Amino acid sequence: MLALALALLLPVTNNPQPHLSSDPAIRIRLSDDVLMRGDREKVRIKTAADGYLLVLRIDGEGRVRVLYPIDPEDSSMVRGGKEFEIKGRGDREAFTADEREGKGTVFAAISASPFRFDDYTRGGHWDYRALSADSAASDSEGFLLDMIDRMTDAHYDYDLVTYQVWSDNGNRPRAYSGWYSPHYYDPFYSPFYPFYGPRWGFNVGVRIGGGHFGRRRWW
Repeated sequence: MLALALALLLPVTNNPQPHLSSDPAIRIRLSDDVLMRGDREKVRIKTAADGYLLVLRIDGEGRVRVLYPIDPEDSSMVRGGKEFEIKGRGDREAFTADEREGKGTVFAAISASPFRFDDYTRGGHWDYRALSADSAASDSEGFLLDMIDRMTDAHYDYDLVTYQVWSDNGNRPRAYSGWYSPHYYDPFYSPFYPFYGPRWGFNVGVRIGGGHFGRRRWW
């Protein structure tokens, strides 16, 4: 009886496990990953939290374009938790596949702090001479990460996806879900059974559902 009385008097301590969301900090989804020249591409973004968004594209010829914000003076703040479509000028699709052929990249970064665009603007518009470089086509991810590092000193998360453009309308290839990079190759990819794998180096990332998710860490 004494032991029972003491047990009733002791405070009950609950240690609930924290809930870990399975959603990445940012995700890009394209309307198609195999395009013909002239096709219009829809780009959808979902972020886990509110933040400042930057979406860039490197086309198959190595040219860099900003998809969001359309102009550097526009607000880049987005609300998290809901997928939305990036729109181009005139409320059109995000971009048109205007390259002759080749592999393009769409890259998106989200940060709790605003990005600094001063070095990449001219007369209130994007200065594409400052945004472009010869290395953009050969190492699109490394080039874009270096660029974002110059735009912010804060932590940011990012995602990138690739697409392929073909110029011969008579031989349009069958769309595929496989994804290749120097870090991963998964020819049996299915969006319902994603493959997870580490990316070594200063960035930490995994491949999920056809994209490469990463996090830029600062110490």
